[in-house]
Amino acid sequence: MRVFFSAGEASGDAYATALALRLRELDPEVAIEGVGGVGLKSAGAKLYADSSHWGAIGITQAVKIGFKVLFGMKRASRQFGLGEPGVFVPIDFGFANIRMSRMARAKGWKVLYFIPPRSWGKTHQGKDVPGISDEIVTPFFWSAEILNKMGAKAHWFGHPMLDLAMATQGERKGIAVLPGSRGHEIHANLPVIAKALTNEPVEFAVAPNWNSARLKAIWVKIAPERRGDKFTEGDVFGVLARAEAAIVCSGSATLQAAIMDCPQVVIYRVSKVMEFEARATGILGKIKFISLPNIFLDRKVVRELIQHDATPEAISQIISDLRSDSTQQRTDYEELRKMLGEPGAINKTCDLIIALAQS
Repeated sequence: MRVFFSAGEASGDAYATALALRLRELDPEVAIEGVGGVGLKSAGAKLYADSSHWGAIGITQAVKIGFKVLFGMKRASRQFGLGEPGVFVPIDFGFANIRMSRMARAKGWKVLYFIPPRSWGKTHQGKDVPGISDEIVTPFFWSAEILNKMGAKAHWFGHPMLDLAMATQGERKGIAVLPGSRGHEIHANLPVIAKALTNEPVEFAVAPNWNSARLKAIWVKIAPERRGDKFTEGDVFGVLARAEAAIVCSGSATLQAAIMDCPQVVIYRVSKVMEFEARATGILGKIKFISLPNIFLDRKVVRELIQHDATPEAISQIISDLRSDSTQQRTDYEELRKMLGEPGAINKTCDLIIALAQS
């Protein structure tokens, strides 16, 4: 059995890794290949393209990585015509994965789309997804309902992030910092974070496409007086479980913090070029929320500090308030977690992959 994953960003690589490891438990002879990062490679997959740094926000960043993505996609998709067809499992990242799904099906592959693009949207889903997928596994019940009405064969097994949240909660102390997985995020966020911190212990959750030495070197240049801060790889849920509160760059980490019941303030800063682009295209006026808890509940669950609002003073004050009283945010977290369903999505998806391969 051949299973070909295509994960375009750090969060997708984490899901692909979990699926690959479970598939190997079920079938030690499975041939796992595809596009991914360090996690998928460590799970024994044969990678045709490394997508560790394919993540982009806005036109400027997309242009920078565009040729790299297209080249990697072309090289990887050649494999669809070699050997026996199998099951193609694209994960989010619609720019590349919708195109690759069409290529795979043209060569006789079955396609199981795991986390279709913009699956969080409550009013509509991607119009192309039903036509290029044999099966779809989506993390939200409303997404499955909409996709099935569009003629797709969609399943909701609960949010797969629940399967990854294995950390044990104990005594909480200090601040967790999740500065992002993209280079421009880290370089824009760290200076204001450094000025916002006082003498509390700090633990960084290092994104899987980075390493602690590289991130620490940047941090020490910005805040040489904070050489004692801790940098942890491969345990984001543990970092969040140990912290009194967290400073989080917008993204999947905001949902991880909610799952681990960690009070958070969300910040997002970009370069002047990216800010100009956002204002010129009118994106800022179209966005109601940027953090997943706020998007899912359609109200302000966590404070969002964007660009010039993300000052050291504002970050410091919100963290202080959360450490004093985070009752309301944690009450909202409980409501959010109920929307995510129960753990088990990884196992059920692997069963579906095997059934699709045998059909």
